[in-house]
Amino acid sequence: MYKKPEDVALIVGRFQHYHIGHDLLVQTALKYCDRVLILVGSAQESGTLRNPYLPSTRIDVIREIYGKDNDTFIVKELNDLTNENDITADWGRYVLKNVKLHIRKAPSLMVYGNDEFRSKWFDPEDIQDTAEHVMPRSRIPISATKLREALVRDDFEYWSKFVHEKTHKMYDRLRKELLATDPYRQMYEDMMKK
Repeated sequence: MYKKPEDVALIVGRFQHYHIGHDLLVQTALKYCDRVLILVGSAQESGTLRNPYLPSTRIDVIREIYGKDNDTFIVKELNDLTNENDITADWGRYVLKNVKLHIRKAPSLMVYGNDEFRSKWFDPEDIQDTAEHVMPRSRIPISATKLREALVRDDFEYWSKFVHEKTHKMYDRLRKELLATDPYRQMYEDMMKK
């Protein structure tokens, strides 16, 4: 059996709408690693404009795509240390502490989009044995914000182009949860007045 060169890849994100850009990160990680640890960030927050979905919903979407009982994918919640904009070496150590809780060691590889260099989260000594693979966002120019806006508009056609096919059946659940939050309900009500 072929063993990939690395053991575990780390992908960290809020996934406040999991889309095909995120899937590209996972597929890239799987080229190099046997397992993928996905940390669902800002897990302590939901119901807001930036973080509308419950962490359990975000995890359900990811598991719908990759399987619920699958040793290849480890999907866990990650609360913010202080706030989501507080990206310091302390944050990096906190992330690594959580990684080690789940896989008992540092990740072999971090995979992320080039909108933010994750290596800046860490003291270089803390990740000296961790490789990075940075994906250009231009490969799939989509944002979770646009997908949430499509849900508000009830635009399944647009939304379905940018999410994994396995999650199409979750459309109504995701839309209902989104519209149950004050910011998105207000957005919907404002749209209906026009």
